Amino acid sequence: MSSFDRHYERLLEMLGQMEIVDCHEHLPPEKDRVAQDVDFSLFFSHYCRGDLLAAGMPPAEVEAFFKPDTAAEVKWRSFEPFYQRIQDGSYCRAAHIAMEKFYGIGRLSSLDDAQALTAAMRQANRPGLYHQVLKEVCRIRLAMNYGAVTDDPEFFAPVIFVAEYGEVTPAVIRGLEDRLGVSCASLDRYVEAVARELRGLREQGMKGLKFHFAYMRDLHFAPRTHAEAEAVFNRVIEEGYGWRAFSLGYEESRPLQDYMVHRLIEMAGEMELPVVFHSSLQAYTGHNADDARPLRLWNLPNRYRDVEFVVLHAGFPWLEEAALLAKQYANVYLDLSWAHLMSPEITRRALKSWVELAPMNKVFGFGGDYCVVEKVYGHLVMARENIARALAEKIEDGSLPPARADAWLQAMMRDNPARVFRLAL
Repeated sequence: MSSFDRHYERLLEMLGQMEIVDCHEHLPPEKDRVAQDVDFSLFFSHYCRGDLLAAGMPPAEVEAFFKPDTAAEVKWRSFEPFYQRIQDGSYCRAAHIAMEKFYGIGRLSSLDDAQALTAAMRQANRPGLYHQVLKEVCRIRLAMNYGAVTDDPEFFAPVIFVAEYGEVTPAVIRGLEDRLGVSCASLDRYVEAVARELRGLREQGMKGLKFHFAYMRDLHFAPRTHAEAEAVFNRVIEEGYGWRAFSLGYEESRPLQDYMVHRLIEMAGEMELPVVFHSSLQAYTGHNADDARPLRLWNLPNRYRDVEFVVLHAGFPWLEEAALLAKQYANVYLDLSWAHLMSPEITRRALKSWVELAPMNKVFGFGGDYCVVEKVYGHLVMARENIARALAEKIEDGSLPPARADAWLQAMMRDNPARVFRLAL
């Protein structure tokens, strides 16, 4: 065995024994999962859906493939030719690893394989599935789940989406009024209502605020005056009435959106919560990837130095660009959730550079970023391999002592996210 192989195997073994913090999931409650009539298509949902679309599978066939009432024969017939195109990608690799681990079936080669996988999944789809996957197999102490404060605390700590507060549509305004029993007739009252709702969520266990504006617009949020924002807010109120379609575009809405993002960050600082920005390639297809470039965010950590900023997915594919933010600002962190899954090769190269470029306390090592619990394991296997290989290469070239590689593992996989999200582990 070569010296590199020895370093790699030792680090991989250490990773396999560690109890970790999973920085990003979208898992439904277990009761919702076990109530589903699952079949083999579930393993190719979420990110594999994007690959199917990119490979040319017609959108109507994609939708039919994931419907529970579509016959297995029909699903396989429409899926199989496109599966041939995508099955070597990293999204499918995570699915294959999980299928093999939990159901003894790797790649699918026939309808019989798909039906056998479906039968095995249905037999295992019962209470206790989450404990088996997340606790027993993955050794996840706690996962940051991007969903609701009602998520099961045995498994999850909640991070809440807040972009809707920044979009400020009539539906958002009326929803706040209905939930809180207050008037949002002015911008100031709206801001007060948002703060009140977020404080309530904080009391229920919210651990962070997530912004996913990169799916709708670019990530530069300029400082705006109250007057600029109020003029747009008044248009939202006055123009969004009755059955009339609300039609302010994103460019027209930008002054109000920018203003509200700054206010939301101030609220996070007051509640001592981190803010999490999606800053990477967007999921699925048809987006303007350039909207998500991480350096567009620079003015926010520069202005709000008492607030911690998490660059979600570490800015993939602009990972080194994101690392510049972490090097410039003490309050910026790099979260590798989803990144190992998008491209292990690109992420591994970046991680090696980060050891030289970014302080050790800045990196979060893993987040499955999945809606399907078994696939969390598939991604975790890939992440462990990727991290072990990157650090073993640094040890092998003499730039990282083995003890320091061990310290990076502990920091990335547990200590850093636990500290930033203020988890009591």
